[in-house]
Amino acid sequence: MSMVPERRLLRNLDYPLAAAVAVCVLFGCAMIYSATRANPGLTGGDPYSLVKKQALAAALALAASFLVIGIDYRYLARLAKWIYAGSIGFIISVFFLGTRTQGALAWIRLGPLAIQPSEYAKIGVVIALAAYLAERENLSTLRSLIVPCVIVLVPMGLVVAQNDLGSALVFAPMLFAMLYAAGANPRLLVLIIAGGLLVAAPAAYFFALDGYQRLRILVFLNPGMDPTGAGYNIIQSVIAIGSGGLLGLGYGQSTQARLNFLPAHHTDFIFSVIAEELGFFGAATVLGMLFFIVFRGYAIAGGARDRFGGLVAVGITSTMLVHIFVNAGMTMNVSPCTGIPLPFLSAGGSSLIATMLGIALLQNIHMRRQKILF
Repeated sequence: MSMVPERRLLRNLDYPLAAAVAVCVLFGCAMIYSATRANPGLTGGDPYSLVKKQALAAALALAASFLVIGIDYRYLARLAKWIYAGSIGFIISVFFLGTRTQGALAWIRLGPLAIQPSEYAKIGVVIALAAYLAERENLSTLRSLIVPCVIVLVPMGLVVAQNDLGSALVFAPMLFAMLYAAGANPRLLVLIIAGGLLVAAPAAYFFALDGYQRLRILVFLNPGMDPTGAGYNIIQSVIAIGSGGLLGLGYGQSTQARLNFLPAHHTDFIFSVIAEELGFFGAATVLGMLFFIVFRGYAIAGGARDRFGGLVAVGITSTMLVHIFVNAGMTMNVSPCTGIPLPFLSAGGSSLIATMLGIALLQNIHMRRQKILF
């Protein structure tokens, strides 16, 4: 089996999707430079330090993407169990090899490299869940949903145990999106979601969350309750977005970033810097580009040549959509602060590589949506 895509397949690439991703990655590098160039504590004196790391991650992701699109995605269905087992093992390895950062045990550090297994595991879980659901015609009963839920709850529970609640919560919307696309009874899905919100969520709040995680939820409801502590990030983020107005302060002119008032302004809160420097219109344009990528992802799902491919595309796209909504909402205090990166734009190699590998899978499905004519 060739690991390099043939030319006749490359002609079937979704070029608008590829162009949108390229623009977002390049724009992300530009904004990371703007957010960090005046902060030697982050860059070590080299204003291009984090940009170089982001560009290196993008180059590695691009090389890996060519390998991904060179393998017929349908072959992954036969390997789904092994991919799932590997994903679970990768997450478990964090308990033995991981380092704790800001309360979360989510990273494995290898010298200068920091790897976040949960980002890659999301793709593995999507593949495993899609392979299972593709073989099931009847998903109209509660019993028929037990196995799909277990497939997702196992990695979700492991990530929760690592105190990485934000990454864990991404699994749930992805599960329900894929179940709906697979033909599950919508009323049953609504019932399960309602039960989770009314029963599981309160139980988790009182018995499963750590004190600082509960405080984040309270601060989301009232940031002013701890303005110099847990509410500080949100307050500074809202100030940054508000000060941008319609047109922004100008590229490189973010006071929240340059004066280091806003923590994590190159990672979790990069959208705040975008809004402050480029204003409402600039931020809206960025969101429009991200939503265009999401639109193309769902279009690929609808045009897939088989059930497995369609479900993989739905899972990958839904995961990306959750990241966009939660991250942008967090910066505007319309969702709790969870530390979820903004796809393509937040600094971070694991997030960028995993997201681009997901895009490669979407391209793989799109390229093989029909029989190739010689």
